[in-house]
Amino acid sequence: MDITTSLVALSSFTASEVLIINKSGQDVYIYDNGSAADDRRLLLQDSESIVLRGITNTSEVSAKTAALSGKVYFRSAYFSNFNQF
Repeated sequence: MDITTSLVALSSFTASEVLIINKSGQDVYIYDNGSAADDRRLLLQDSESIVLRGITNTSEVSAKTAALSGKVYFRSAYFSNFNQF
């Protein structure tokens, strides 16, 4: 997914977790649940990855680059907490 210095939500998929991989060549900032506050963001340096859990949709997570446009990759997973008997 291409991102820029403007905050953009990840594409929308039902998910309980999302793996984000930074391949932008620069720092990427990750925001949760529509927050745009810089004091509440996560820093993801180039070639690092992070797994965020406890979401219901990947669009709850947003990202932006530090300086130029770049790519981040993400993979979502959905796990139901309903017990199977």
